[in-house]
Amino acid sequence: MQLLEDGAIAVLAALGLVTLCYALISALLRPRRRETNAAVLVPCRAGGGAQLEATVRALERARYEYGGFRHIVILDRGMDAHARAVAAVLCREAFDVTLCGEDDLSKEN
Repeated sequence: MQLLEDGAIAVLAALGLVTLCYALISALLRPRRRETNAAVLVPCRAGGGAQLEATVRALERARYEYGGFRHIVILDRGMDAHARAVAAVLCREAFDVTLCGEDDLSKEN
């Protein structure tokens, strides 16, 4: 009976050690995120709805994996109705994605 208890303790200790080593190695290999307030500006014109979605999704993946920026700003440079609808969906579903018109930028300066 003592042999069975010692074996169970040894297995649990080995599993704990492997889990600890895995967590340490994966934390060291994962790139560190830098906390910044930087934004990426994505200009969009008429007919650019599909490209806009692909660009924003790629930027979201890059933000998650590498960090370096926090906000994604979609700049309206004459977007049509379809591109505006895509931008509205992206702003609603995605984290820190906003739509900004050129007139909004000129008001700030």
